Amino acid sequence: MYKTYFKQAIAMLKQNKFTSFITISGTALAIMMIMVIIVSQSIKNTDISPENNRDRTLYIKWQKKERIDKTNFRNRDVGYDTYKEYLSNLQTPELVTAICNEREYSIASTETHPIRLSLNNKFVDAAYWQFMSFSFIDGKPFTKEDFDSGLKKAVITESTARQLFRNTDNVVGKTIQVNFRPFAVSGIIKDVSPVFEYAFADIYLPFTTAKDYRHNGYTVLLLAKDKTDYQAIDEEIRLAERKYNATDSEWTLSLSGPYDHKAQQMNKSADIPDIKKNNRRMAFILIVLFLIPAINLSSFSISRIKKRTEEIGIRKSFGAKKYTILIQVLYENLITTLIGGIIGLALSYYAVLELRNWLLGIEAGSAIPLETLVSPNIFAGVFIACLILNLLSAGIPAYKASRMKIVESLNRKSE
Repeated sequence: MYKTYFKQAIAMLKQNKFTSFITISGTALAIMMIMVIIVSQSIKNTDISPENNRDRTLYIKWQKKERIDKTNFRNRDVGYDTYKEYLSNLQTPELVTAICNEREYSIASTETHPIRLSLNNKFVDAAYWQFMSFSFIDGKPFTKEDFDSGLKKAVITESTARQLFRNTDNVVGKTIQVNFRPFAVSGIIKDVSPVFEYAFADIYLPFTTAKDYRHNGYTVLLLAKDKTDYQAIDEEIRLAERKYNATDSEWTLSLSGPYDHKAQQMNKSADIPDIKKNNRRMAFILIVLFLIPAINLSSFSISRIKKRTEEIGIRKSFGAKKYTILIQVLYENLITTLIGGIIGLALSYYAVLELRNWLLGIEAGSAIPLETLVSPNIFAGVFIACLILNLLSAGIPAYKASRMKIVESLNRKSE
């Protein structure tokens, strides 16, 4: 039965090529706009190596210190003392790590072909290598003992190794200069895409090697054993605040968070992100993107169904049920919608790649891993979007056609 419906849907598309082109184009553009949002959100939130624990990660990025007499306050990244004394030893999380970013650092190799580069630098601790899932092609990360001792060791990416040494062979153990300070290369990892905000860098250094690491600001990442531990972790952090406030006679401490991965993306300042407002805004945008094209496409659906009223009347006179007519019309329209959906998905990929700076906040030309673009969630999103658009654009016309009386159907002339 459905095979017959499919053949009939294709035949109808061939009958009026211009109308079919307009319908498919409108569907493709509608799906493209919807999928741009879905694909962008998938890239930002899907668990993919090296950030394969996004769904269990909590973030603390900001702290606020206010004088007890309310005369002054300070907002900044989490301070080293706060992290060391009150967050690094939390018991509920599986892992706790701290990250400090230094975007533009001058790197110079000490080989016979010196080269100076401006690279993305990231200061991390030893727990960071357990938190993230990097692919080492040679060597290994620096150890906790190296970190505690402040040994100048570095992990670099494959492309950095090629820029500095022209290859990746026998690079481990060699020395590079980071702002005129020597660091021994302890490991080489595969390049990381900038879509991974907390994993991306060109070179990774122990933050204990930074000259003023005790005065730097950090982002603290906490890995929960399970999502059910979120409440317990929050309570332990609130307890840490109370411990600080009980011992400091001048300042009170409040920490922004912890926030899960989606909420952290909205946490661009010390203010509390309005998650509900963001969800409402996103829901409104999706509703508009569904309704406007659905209203436009419904006119085409009505036009096509009017031309088939006599056919529907004949089928009903031979005993066809109302739900059979309804299913057939929706199924045939779904074929058209799916064709437009496939085209729309391809266009959405192109749009995301071209607008990556605006949508994802990464530089034009930066690589986006294929795994983030092609996933079951994205394909499911396309199919669901097509179903909803199909129901909105053809649901009412199909329902009316199925309810039409036999005499009325047979007497109505095609328009």
